[in-house]
Amino acid sequence: MSITFAEAPPVLAAFSIAPRGVRFNVADTPAGRAAAGEFTSGFEEGTLQFFDAVLPECRRMVDFGGFLGFTALYAAAQGVEVEVFEPSPGNGALLEANLTVNPLLAGRVRLHRYAVGARDARLPLYGKARADSGSSLFQTVQRGAVLRGREEAVVAVRAAAGVLEEVGLCDETLLKIDIEGAEYEVVPAIAALLARHRPFVHLSFHPFNIVRGADEYLNQVARLRGALAIAEAVAPYRHMYFHTEQGWTRIDKGDRMSLLTQYLLKPKAVPRIATAQYGFTDALALSEVALPLG
Repeated sequence: MSITFAEAPPVLAAFSIAPRGVRFNVADTPAGRAAAGEFTSGFEEGTLQFFDAVLPECRRMVDFGGFLGFTALYAAAQGVEVEVFEPSPGNGALLEANLTVNPLLAGRVRLHRYAVGARDARLPLYGKARADSGSSLFQTVQRGAVLRGREEAVVAVRAAAGVLEEVGLCDETLLKIDIEGAEYEVVPAIAALLARHRPFVHLSFHPFNIVRGADEYLNQVARLRGALAIAEAVAPYRHMYFHTEQGWTRIDKGDRMSLLTQYLLKPKAVPRIATAQYGFTDALALSEVALPLG
């Protein structure tokens, strides 16, 4: 049975947040307050450090996986035009509410209410709660145990390569990808565009969304396969940056072999995930120029 989460009611009240001194408004809902608390708690500090390093060089941000729009508003508040993509009906309604309470910024943000993938399709979108930042095209995910999400809606999925051709991609673009496991299909599918245009990229990983069954060995092999496809897709970049609990670390081309043996093939603990994860687990940022990170 399909369960449709109710969309947010009209909202008039709002409150302000100022992560790293960048101020914007948030529609005053329980979901907005919870998300704002996390966004200003330091959880996104590494992401925002990278944004601050590259946004002065950017004319546009493409935000794949916009959730409630906080990263989009953060970029818009710094004068950048934003194309934000959020397929969840519930999250999209809350994102629209956040744009409404930021009338001076909303003109810089264009919301696309569909998902991106390797190809055009219509697919179920699954969630575990209302305003779920982990809404995903994958129903079965691994946390403390293996969980099955509820179908929120059947959503349009558009091929990411075609979308990026339409909105425009260049070396003055920040491309943020936070799409709950679909990165393993999307990044290889846009490899040629990344090699041609070399946008700044911030990429979040969700290996625990790749669950093939009860055999953990097969799950980990599938995650490693996806990680290697991404490693190949981003290989042309001059600089890679990983964000861990210790902050940002730059991996230059001369260190790529150690990336394979000392990182991708190493089991890594991930908060709130029961099993160690192989492949990529930390946020990855890509740039053609050295950045003041770490």
